[in-house]
Amino acid sequence: MTLVETIRTIKEAEERALKDYKELLKELKRPEDAELRRVILRLAVDKIFHKELMEAIERAYKEASALLKEHIEPFYPELEPIRESVMELDQGLALLPGVPSLLLPLDFGKVGYRIPPEEVLEELIKSFPEISIIPQDKLDRIIEKLNDVVEMEKEMQNGYKELENRAKHPVIRELSKAVLHNEEQHNAILSKIIDKFKK
Repeated sequence: MTLVETIRTIKEAEERALKDYKELLKELKRPEDAELRRVILRLAVDKIFHKELMEAIERAYKEASALLKEHIEPFYPELEPIRESVMELDQGLALLPGVPSLLLPLDFGKVGYRIPPEEVLEELIKSFPEISIIPQDKLDRIIEKLNDVVEMEKEMQNGYKELENRAKHPVIRELSKAVLHNEEQHNAILSKIIDKFKK
């Protein structure tokens, strides 16, 4: 079974479980059923979150796959690792690699919870084109867009921090925490790129 099929299988199982919980809740109407009803109701809420998360991953997978396929050029050898990932996507063997897998090997550990080390970022930035070969007006537009994104990153980070602190559901708290760390990685990378382009 491919990973995409696994996601769909999980989603379908979550949907079936939710349906069963809803039917069970209709049966639990008597006062003596109150405690069981309370537990089943909480379980049903979890099923809703799990199902929606799997649906979101499936939608994001399709959109990200389309974006990757649109922008991978066959004559750029440095994009070979991403091209290989896209081939695995086509075969349904892999989920999409993001920033952590770009910067550090997958067997590095809990990459998603790490901000890339300074030396890894330096190595990544070295492969960028020299500023001198980029026309000044294009460079100015790039820096302006990157600065705009950095401002949005700060807003997103604040939102994820607030969500992590205020969310009652543990899945949402953990998801917020993981995305917040990923946003911090994005910010570190963008800051390095802007610094390089401003030199």
